[in-house]
Amino acid sequence: MYKHHLFVIFFLLALTALGQDFKVNRVELAQGKVNIYYDLVDSTARGYTINVYASRDNFIAPLQKVTGDAGLEVKAGKGKKIVWDAPAELGPDFDGKMGLEVRGRVYIPFVRFERFEEYKAIKRGKAYNISWTGGTPQNILHFDLYKGEKKVASFTDIANTGKYKLTLPTNVKPGSNYKFKITDTKNKDEVVYTGNFTVKRKVPLLLKVIPILGVGALAATLGGSGSKGAKEIVDPVNPN
Repeated sequence: MYKHHLFVIFFLLALTALGQDFKVNRVELAQGKVNIYYDLVDSTARGYTINVYASRDNFIAPLQKVTGDAGLEVKAGKGKKIVWDAPAELGPDFDGKMGLEVRGRVYIPFVRFERFEEYKAIKRGKAYNISWTGGTPQNILHFDLYKGEKKVASFTDIANTGKYKLTLPTNVKPGSNYKFKITDTKNKDEVVYTGNFTVKRKVPLLLKVIPILGVGALAATLGGSGSKGAKEIVDPVNPN
């Protein structure tokens, strides 16, 4: 039984743009999860970064167990919903008060990748020269590789020089729905995602199997030549 008995909810949406209207329509607590229903009306097609903060750390770091219409590039519209999984974030025995704050700003990527959309498929063990623009020399970047919502590999402490030679390790499983999450180590609010791509083997599996099959076929051929039995050698002819 989740002991989250009391919530004191305080909402504040700080938007760094003009010409928008934000309204919280309803807040509910259902099975320990907090559902926030809101409208964000904007006359433009801008995307927003929407995060939820809590009073437990004086609203410093955004909550992590948040889904729905939160995160990067949230489009404006009515009937938006944020779901905060409080038991997963706070633990099942939490019992007390919690203040929440919603913050939003127009989404502007702090770095922009150059022609990354050309990488529809990336091969394991092969080096790729990745380039980007933006940020400052003080940015130290992390490249986290995700398959769906699961992080599978990390490339850490990358200097913001605008280029990096990237090689995927061979233990990354081939498949689709991969992407990179790029963050600034000194500012967790600075986040950029690449488009999705597919991971492939450096050497196709078929090319690895064919030589093995060839050896097997040769062995079978050699074995088959003797399967009919050896011919008997006749005695030499006696000389007269």
